[in-house]
Amino acid sequence: MSRGTSAHAGPDGGAADRLRPTVVEIVEAAGFVLDDLEVRPAGRRQVVRVVVDTAEVPGPHDPPAPGPDLDAVAGVSRELSRTFDARDEADATSGTGAATPEGEYTLEVTTPGTDRPLTRPHHWRRAWLRRVALTRTDGSTLTARVGPVGAAGEPGDGGDGGATVTLAEGTPRGPVLHHVPLAEVASAVVEVEFKPAPPTEVEALVAAAAGERGTNGQEERS
Repeated sequence: MSRGTSAHAGPDGGAADRLRPTVVEIVEAAGFVLDDLEVRPAGRRQVVRVVVDTAEVPGPHDPPAPGPDLDAVAGVSRELSRTFDARDEADATSGTGAATPEGEYTLEVTTPGTDRPLTRPHHWRRAWLRRVALTRTDGSTLTARVGPVGAAGEPGDGGDGGATVTLAEGTPRGPVLHHVPLAEVASAVVEVEFKPAPPTEVEALVAAAAGERGTNGQEERS
């Protein structure tokens, strides 16, 4: 969707910061969380790219989380466009423009792809029972299934805050549990799978989420 006003060329480093309060208000009112907000130049216009994700995270006995409802995402796009246009008219009258994109723009509202890097505790909680490939800050790698994320005080999603993720690595002897601090994860992505998770790995992670670590899986603190 776009609004045609005066042309605007060149990047605006503060554009995303100006739009963020408005975008967060609308995204959260729809039951989503803002995963990313980017404003970039594209010829004579700007592209405002809004990435939203579901706020809910699976519980210990839930299956892997489904993706966001696309009809609801389309609703967020319509509401953002309507709000930008309405505030643009008001700002034009008052001589300000802090809450809307400047000049011509294209609005893109989308959801995280399967290749979205896991960089926040919320990403890891949403990845419950998903198989991930990660690289630690020391260069070592691990492919394992995501279990509970937590630490003393249950840190928020603004940073790792000392959070640790429990991962179940499948081995011929059964699942081995790793407890990896998020601060030690250099990169991690979800792997696409075409069959259900092995029951032994699921059972080990459910037990870990219930505080029964070691009951169904071998412990290996990483």
